[in-house]
Amino acid sequence: MKSKVKWSTSLVAAGLAAAVALSGCSKDPTTPGASTSPSGQQEDKYDKLPKDVSVSMFDRGQVSSDEGTYEENRWVKWIREQSGINLKVVPVPRNQAQDKLNVLIASQQAPDLLWEFDRNYIGNLVTQGVIQPIDEYIDKYSTVYKKYLQANPDLKQYTTFDGKTYALTTRRTVSTVANHGMWIRQDWLDKLGLKAPTTTEEFIAVAQAFKDRDPDGNGKADTVPIIGYTTGDVYNALHGVTWVDWFLENGKMKFGPTLDRYGDSLALEKKIYDLGLADKEYFTDKDNSRAKQLWTTGKAGICMCQWGGTTSTMNRDLLQNDSKAQPVALEPFSTKYGKYGLYQETPANIYVTFNKNMKNPKAAMQYLDWMMEKGWFALTNGVEGTHYKLVNGIPQKLDADKVKKEVSYAAEYAVLKPMEEKPEDLLVRAAQDPLSQQLAKLDMESLKLATKNKFRRDIPYQPNIIEINELKASFLKSVDTIRAKTVTQKDYSAEKSLEDIRAEWKRLGGDKAEQQAQDWYEKNKASFK
Repeated sequence: MKSKVKWSTSLVAAGLAAAVALSGCSKDPTTPGASTSPSGQQEDKYDKLPKDVSVSMFDRGQVSSDEGTYEENRWVKWIREQSGINLKVVPVPRNQAQDKLNVLIASQQAPDLLWEFDRNYIGNLVTQGVIQPIDEYIDKYSTVYKKYLQANPDLKQYTTFDGKTYALTTRRTVSTVANHGMWIRQDWLDKLGLKAPTTTEEFIAVAQAFKDRDPDGNGKADTVPIIGYTTGDVYNALHGVTWVDWFLENGKMKFGPTLDRYGDSLALEKKIYDLGLADKEYFTDKDNSRAKQLWTTGKAGICMCQWGGTTSTMNRDLLQNDSKAQPVALEPFSTKYGKYGLYQETPANIYVTFNKNMKNPKAAMQYLDWMMEKGWFALTNGVEGTHYKLVNGIPQKLDADKVKKEVSYAAEYAVLKPMEEKPEDLLVRAAQDPLSQQLAKLDMESLKLATKNKFRRDIPYQPNIIEINELKASFLKSVDTIRAKTVTQKDYSAEKSLEDIRAEWKRLGGDKAEQQAQDWYEKNKASFK
């Protein structure tokens, strides 16, 4: 499982300095784990401990029974053999990850390494005292990550809380910065003599035509113009707002759902629903199974989903069911606020943190350095000659189905991944059969469109203030309820819903939260990159 790093950031790891462990030592308070022997030699208490490290893992239901489980499979065994670390994997269901991690934390059963994509959640762990600062561990025990951070200093702002480093992270690739996306049936547009919509009005007109003019040609009025599993987020992004973030409006910190932009986003979503242009069941389609079924069976014309990922699988199923279907990426259309991109992630990828109760932080840092230098490549791509071959330094899948079964589930074991890519790499990486190449080309164009327009993010990360976090937890539940009521009930207008949202914000202490957020912004804005 040898990796070749032409595709990745080139990193050279130096050997870690090993101290001689002697008895009868006095503690050196200047460095973690260090003590001094009677002879004056420095030793490290962590060298006496077993190299046991546990790590959380998202259970996405991707491990087949003959591969094993998330806890025990070919890749966990390989990690132990190659890293020299006795790794224990603690899986949590992806859709309940934070809740399950909180239960483990409360019961003192949380793993040594806790990770999430959500910086706000990491901030909560900092505030609660669950995780510990790691600056000294990086300085003393890391070589590979320390060098990577020196080459990527802008990532430091994302892992820093109250002036201390609480997480390790690597830079997202372009395909993981992009997230949400829209797709449309080009063959339906062609049949009806229509062009891809570029404005709100054109979007509604196209959706109306998909409803009324029998685009699939079966003589029945059974098509659903718009489906999706990121619907609300898409409408929000098109208006330059989200329902979970802070924004700068005329230099003042304001919370997304309280803005006029959010009210207009709700108004558009409600109008489309009232016109019968959206699937009536999308609020209850919690696992997205109905949306997937409508798209893959050729009954839907527009999908508000992702640029790739799950949508790529949906497109594969659609094309296997109907080889003449032509799904293509749809560029975000403009609203009265201008043109924005759909949701895009910040540059920081996974946030890996150290449980305050961790027994051997040295072993954990050695494990993460190994992952950065060697482990991530095989966990992402598999075995050379079995799962991929290198083409101009880029791993190309040999058998898409084999990779999906034997490798795909392992990618998130690589919690730190110094990987680089271009959209064009998707064509090289994909298997060479016609369908895989067709899908890769669709994904490449979709990725380019997904990153063409800038997603609105006024500040690089959100305030980590416990009072605000607590307020948001209550407030967002109300916003979610009001949104569903607004869209699905004819007698409840978007104007009235925005009034109710603002009233709830004020009732919960929103004025104070805005002042706290403003003070935080003024204090931190000089450090934003």
